[in-house]
Amino acid sequence: MASFYSDEIFRFVNNQTRLSTGSAASESSSASANLVHTLEIPMRNDGHYWIDMTVDYQSVQFIVDTGASYVTLSHEDGQKLNIYLNESDYNIPVNTAAGRSTVAEININVMSFGIIELYNVKAFVAREGMLSVSLLGMNYLNKLERFEFSDQRLILEQ
Repeated sequence: MASFYSDEIFRFVNNQTRLSTGSAASESSSASANLVHTLEIPMRNDGHYWIDMTVDYQSVQFIVDTGASYVTLSHEDGQKLNIYLNESDYNIPVNTAAGRSTVAEININVMSFGIIELYNVKAFVAREGMLSVSLLGMNYLNKLERFEFSDQRLILEQ
């Protein structure tokens, strides 16, 4: 699969192997390896963290929003993903900086960013005109092993 990421967008930090520890006898015969994937995303000049992700095999740009409880796709990104909704689908009430509205609940099969891949992510689709960009909310970040903001970088670990 071709990657559309460059060193300016993120830097691969490590891909280390962690071995589970136990007794010396069991370590030699049944050590299990867990790959740890860590990525760093630099803060952009606008003071935000932007991530170009693959969502159900389509490219979507997100802004990291720790004030958003859930991943929320803009109406336009929802259409790009071939998600077509009826008025009755917008039945989840939300409070936003712009006031109250409703969104539609969906399930994203796979969201990937570089070597980090998450499955079955609950998300919302915003009404037309509600968002100009898709939001990477806390439900995504909380599915990771770790996330941290440090030295103007967002560190993601799975």
